Amino acid sequence: MTARTLARAAAALLAVAVVASVLAAAGVGGLLYFVIFAAALIPGLPLGFALFGSRHAGGWIAGALIGYFLTSLAIWVCIAARVPSALAFVVAWAVVAAAAWGASGVRPREGGVRPPLWTSRDTAALLLVLLLVPAIAGPPFARVGWRDAEGNLRYRAYFTADFVWHTALTAELAKFASPPRNPYLANRPIHYYWTYFLLPAAVAATAPAPLADVQQALKVNAIGTALLFVSAIFLAAWTAVPRAAPVATAVALTIVASSAEGLYALARIWSRGAPWSVLRDLNVDALSSWWFGGLRVDGLQRCFWWVPQHSMAYALGLTALAVVNAAGSTAPAGAVAIAGVALAGAVACNPFVGGVFALVWGIAAAIDAFRSGDAVPRLIRCAIAIVPVGGAVAWCIGTQMVEGAGGTLQFGWLGAARRAPVFTFLLSLGPAVVPAIAGLLMASAVTRKAAPVLLLVVSIALLYLVRLNVDESWVGFRAGQMILVAAPALIARALVALGALRRAVPAIVVVTALLVGTPTTVIDECNARDVNNFNMGVTFHWTVRITRAEEEALEWLRRTTPATAIVQMEPNVRERESWSLIPSFAQRRMAAGLPISLLDVPEYHEKTERVRSM
Repeated sequence: MTARTLARAAAALLAVAVVASVLAAAGVGGLLYFVIFAAALIPGLPLGFALFGSRHAGGWIAGALIGYFLTSLAIWVCIAARVPSALAFVVAWAVVAAAAWGASGVRPREGGVRPPLWTSRDTAALLLVLLLVPAIAGPPFARVGWRDAEGNLRYRAYFTADFVWHTALTAELAKFASPPRNPYLANRPIHYYWTYFLLPAAVAATAPAPLADVQQALKVNAIGTALLFVSAIFLAAWTAVPRAAPVATAVALTIVASSAEGLYALARIWSRGAPWSVLRDLNVDALSSWWFGGLRVDGLQRCFWWVPQHSMAYALGLTALAVVNAAGSTAPAGAVAIAGVALAGAVACNPFVGGVFALVWGIAAAIDAFRSGDAVPRLIRCAIAIVPVGGAVAWCIGTQMVEGAGGTLQFGWLGAARRAPVFTFLLSLGPAVVPAIAGLLMASAVTRKAAPVLLLVVSIALLYLVRLNVDESWVGFRAGQMILVAAPALIARALVALGALRRAVPAIVVVTALLVGTPTTVIDECNARDVNNFNMGVTFHWTVRITRAEEEALEWLRRTTPATAIVQMEPNVRERESWSLIPSFAQRRMAAGLPISLLDVPEYHEKTERVRSM
């Protein structure tokens, strides 16, 4: 089979798998939403083509990601201008698309960055890796909000945290307040990076009935985002090591086999003679914390399910790193500006993550400039990227997304970072990081492409030396996932170098890593779609039910009260299972709540106590 034939077969299989996943998760309405999601990517395509050209997959990947950001900005402009409507959103989208085409300034088949030639072999490799998305994301999303024979809705634990919270946030954004309110503290604006959720909110609020379901939109948006995320990981690694098979292998390994926790759990259960059914009651990708008190690091499969907003930030940041990988400090001014727009999008989707990627991009460009002997003009040209990034930071501050976040940062080797640091690091990340470090130690890995190395080193430093005083795990989650998106370039470099020494060595490395790391992802996915497990976890049931009667009552509230109404329930008794019934399912604000997915500030508890005393 030729590479071209394989690419066509993989494309057909991917299309069928994605459509099947969307239909299973969200029905025909979800398929219609997927068309809108794809249309939202169009405004960025001319900018992607200006980077890599339309004949290179990088142009389409970068363009699609930047397009999502530009469409989100267009939606926000309509909301801020107090003219939110379907017509206004479409007009703003068209204006942004036209402006991008006009500003790109190059013929679509060319690009300002000239990476190595993209071949059918590269296309086939990318498409084969993308098949992991419907395989991993599809089954769990098909079971989110699954209706059982009694008419109850079922939600698996952890979807009851992130996905339910995203439902509340998107429903709040759909009210088009500017700035949006905090649904758990109605007198306050929401201090959270909500850019990613503007598209599903706009569609759910203004589209016809088949598209008006917030949770339907969120599920499909997450599947689409996962496709873009994996594509960006592939592109960033490929621009560092332009070899199809090693890069595809490295990306796949990082997605499906990044943690040894599953294998450790299997060994521990077997050694103690416990039944294998206890695997259903494990948060398997958090055993480094549960069993050893160390830092928690989630694998990339959890980005697909629970934190697509972070996935979008990582993907936009990786798009910028692909530019510096491909062109270094020689990128023309236009390409630098577009890389800056991608970094601005990362900042808008997650200011912390975007800031890290901007720092890494700047240092990598500076290193390349100083190596050239022509540093000053190159540095001046690369400084153009500061403008859109600075604009994004100012926008996040102006919209009050990040208010109060700076005061929660703590620096130093503290808390969980001190508990078995080497062991828990290897347990959480070993199968991916060990071969990545092998690539790092090979001199050729760092002589030209500094960005992957810098991202790995900076992320490890953040993992151990920075935390939030209100949430010890948050920085670790983000830093760990940035370690993982940096790893494929270094793993691919190791596979190429080891293959030059002896052809069998790369296969041995990959098989070993898969044997050690795949059990975690397999167990995690099985648990993520298991909505028949009603056992009690640490402080919550593994599956939460919304009964038919509760659903009808919540729908009645949504139908009979104004969209901006405040509906108060007693927050203390709800705890981790039904903490967001009113904001997520009735889609109404509370005067006081105890959100488990936001920074734990004192005002939540003070006002909740006032509710208790009434």
